[in-house]
Amino acid sequence: MSDRFLVESALLINRTAGEVRVALVQSGRPTAFHIERERDRGIVGNIYKGRVVRVVPGMQSAFVEVGLDRSAFLHVADVVPQVDAVSADVAADLNEASQATDLGTALGLAMAQTESVLSSQEGETVGGPTWADGARVDWSSSQDGGPSLSTLQPEALGDDDDDDDQDAETTHIPVGPDRAMRRKARVENVLRSGQEIVVQVRKEALGKKGPRLTTDLSIPGRFLVYVPYGLHVGVSRRITSEEERERLRSLIEEHRQPGEGFIIRTACEGRQEDVLAADVAYLRELWREIRGRIEGSTAPRLLHEELDLVLRATRDLVSTQVDRVIVDDPRDHQRVSDFMKTFMPMFEGKLELYTESAPLFEATGIEPQLGRALTRRIPLPSGGYLVLEHTEALTAIDVNTGRYVGGKNLEETTTRVNIEAVEAVVYQLRLRDIGGLIVIDFIDMEDPRNRARVEAALDEALESDPARSSVLPISEFGLVEMTRRRVRDDLAGNLQSNCRLCDGVGRLKSVETVAYEVLREVARHANSSARGEKELTVRCESGVANQLLRREKSSLERLSRRLGGPVQVQAEESFRRDRFTVSYQVTSPDTGELDVDPEAGVHPAGIDVKDEV
Repeated sequence: MSDRFLVESALLINRTAGEVRVALVQSGRPTAFHIERERDRGIVGNIYKGRVVRVVPGMQSAFVEVGLDRSAFLHVADVVPQVDAVSADVAADLNEASQATDLGTALGLAMAQTESVLSSQEGETVGGPTWADGARVDWSSSQDGGPSLSTLQPEALGDDDDDDDQDAETTHIPVGPDRAMRRKARVENVLRSGQEIVVQVRKEALGKKGPRLTTDLSIPGRFLVYVPYGLHVGVSRRITSEEERERLRSLIEEHRQPGEGFIIRTACEGRQEDVLAADVAYLRELWREIRGRIEGSTAPRLLHEELDLVLRATRDLVSTQVDRVIVDDPRDHQRVSDFMKTFMPMFEGKLELYTESAPLFEATGIEPQLGRALTRRIPLPSGGYLVLEHTEALTAIDVNTGRYVGGKNLEETTTRVNIEAVEAVVYQLRLRDIGGLIVIDFIDMEDPRNRARVEAALDEALESDPARSSVLPISEFGLVEMTRRRVRDDLAGNLQSNCRLCDGVGRLKSVETVAYEVLREVARHANSSARGEKELTVRCESGVANQLLRREKSSLERLSRRLGGPVQVQAEESFRRDRFTVSYQVTSPDTGELDVDPEAGVHPAGIDVKDEV
């Protein structure tokens, strides 16, 4: 392998026919991996004009047709008034509403100003929920009154992987009531069937769940995120200098127009006004084009498509910490080059076209590391190991000491392994892009000071994770419960499918179990009321057939005597272990003719033979 491609810090972009893979390498190992296929492109960030097809009060949600294979999901907390181009005094009043601590005051101010703007625009909204053509929106809960903002804790407001984070960096304040208040609204008073609204995909379809939508639109650029219905300028949490935060906020405020908001991304740090002003102008013009499509279209329609993986990774992952951007496809290289010239000229010198014969990921040593990212067991340097299991509800990570016994006592040994495991856990979460609810089972520690050390190590390790997370303290049982933002399917979901034999369970019935199921079915036929000599044929998987013919041979002979005829066992290599069929023929004592059992060829559970192969 050439030293030229032993990378320490790089963004690698590989294309194989219709599949694109992107790996971010830091300190010589991949820390993020993304994959996109042309036939299954991601839709997060796409903006659609959709039609509400069903309002479900019991879920406080609606299903929206946006032109995909399945309807998308819109929760009432993700519905915000969509009004732009408001005057300065209206924006000030909406700002007052967003900061009000009383639910009634906030909603009254927000809705009054929303309706005022709608009236001034002759009842027109920009495709969003319209409250001007019917009764005033009732944002109140079923209970009288409502909690004040000071009593609402975001961590207690909903599902485990839900947050308002834009670009995994910061939040913004949309028009009117904030998300906590909007959760108290009644969806049937906000949306109606047949209504056309403009929505954005905030989460991909995961499993059996359809895509999740929001009407709180945001359009990311290289340095800024444009929020057409926002009222404030937010700053990335990762910009820690208060002086720099204030400088950037002041610069953007000078360019912000009433009725729009911005989020200052981490890439803004140290940038001058002309660079940021150009991003503002670009995003504002992009929004103008989207508005033009809104006004001239009927639902469902795609209004704006997020960049594909090649350009999205270039925009979001290239930074001063990345030394090289290596692309192995000439067309992609040209596209990245053009993108950098327009939006990221300071990084043009880092772009390279890979032309060697060896595949890019193999030449850089990344391919085998990605292969190991799909394993269930992850070794630790000390000799301990992690076991990672996915379930429908959560991801469980178990920490084990393995062969490591290096401490002075058990407490020191377990603490060392736990602290070592923290870094490995966070690395695996990032690399595998695991989100949702995560439970980490650390080895039990008796000393509270050691538990505090492990908690501090976990908090420190998560600071470098770009995805937002929330962590609870270690419980008395040594468990840490945490959530991590989930937008797309994780690495295993993208690269693996359920096993054909076990349906993804990971376990099969044992040979002995299925053999006894066969014997019980044969006994059922032996006890039937049909008169005459019976001849049974059992078709089953080869391992089960071997068990029956060798270890259960005497049992088959007893059943044959009861039947008055032989029991034939046929091995079928194409059968799954838990599938078998039992069929038989009866020789009538009156006519001597063969009668076929009406259940012949059918599994006891009613599965036809053709389904077993």
